[in-house]
Parts: sequence; structure tokens; C-alpha cells
Amino acid sequence: MPENFTQFLHAYDMIPLSLAGYILGAILILAHAIALIFPQKVQGILSRSARNDKAAALLLAVDFLWFAIMLGGWGPFAPMKVWLYEFEGIRGLLIILCPITCILLITFVKDLLFPRALGMFGLLAAAPFLYAAFLEDPGTRLLIPIWCYAVITLSIFWIAKPYLYRNMVAALLARPKLWAQLCIAGIAYGIAVLVSAILYW
Repeated sequence: MPENFTQFLHAYDMIPLSLAGYILGAILILAHAIALIFPQKVQGILSRSARNDKAAALLLAVDFLWFAIMLGGWGPFAPMKVWLYEFEGIRGLLIILCPITCILLITFVKDLLFPRALGMFGLLAAAPFLYAAFLEDPGTRLLIPIWCYAVITLSIFWIAKPYLYRNMVAALLARPKLWAQLCIAGIAYGIAVLVSAILYW
């Protein structure tokens, strides 16, 4: 392999499977443990999240900044630059459209904007984990893509039909037993990912 081979790799291609496992496992365990220990506080936040304009604006800004960095690849973010193939000629236009589109969405699409912003974030966040697990051994690596594709599926629905997020949250909050079961399942899944990362990856 040439010494300069890494210059052709995207930053996501260089993420070790073990590191991805540590991060994902820790996030799953911590997030679900907090939801299990402090259900009322977390449920209160969730119940207001669908129409939380401030949170939506902040998350949407993060989404478009992340996307702009992947388009521009400036300075230390050069390894994150993506190749656009036949759309390479409009890279500059897309970079310019990022802040404009973000401002327009925040200004004119306020209704249920948070689920859309969360869906965009889900799609962006799943990508590094998928790259880390791509064509790796052993079979336990599938714990990561299974979680990723679940997130991607939900994200697509939340972007296209944001009211589904509101309905799902309302249905979940109305069933305390299901809340506890999902929290425990999330912790268990996080432990499985973390243990696999420590022992096998």
C-alpha cells in the first residue's frame, strides 16, 4: 500500500471499529440510563421537543454546519471532504446554499421543525458508524449497522412526516412500562456493543 494511500480515504474510513464501539456503547448506556433513572425529566423534555423552536434552530444549524464541512473540507477538516462525482461542478453553490437554506427553514418552516432537524442529524450521525463497521470482522460488528439502519429508517420518516415523531413520543409517554422496557433494552444493547468492542474488535 502506498504511503500516501490515506489521502484518498475519507475521515470516516479511518475510524477503527473498536473506537466506534466504545463511543456507541457509551452513548447508548448513558442515554438510556438517564432516561430510566430520571423518567419524568426526560419525558418532560420529549413532550415539548416536537415544537421546541430554539432546539430545532440549534440542531438544524449543527446539521448544515456538518454538511458544509463535508462539502468544503477546510483546513483540519480536509479529510472529511466528500467527492460529488458528476455534481462536483456545483460544490461552491451547495456550500453557499447551506446557510441560506438553514435560515429559510428556521424562518418559514417552524411547524414541527425539530423532528426534521433530528432526522437530518440521525442520517449524518449514522454514517461514521456504518463506515467503521463496513466489511470488518467479526460478525458481532453487525450490532453497529443494525442500530444504524434503525436510526436511518426513523430519521427518514421524521424528515418526510414529522408528525410521526410527535405521535410516537405521545404513544411512548402514555405507556410507562414500555418506557422502562425500552430503556433497559437500550442499556443491554449498549453493553453488548461495548463488551464486543473490548473483547473482539
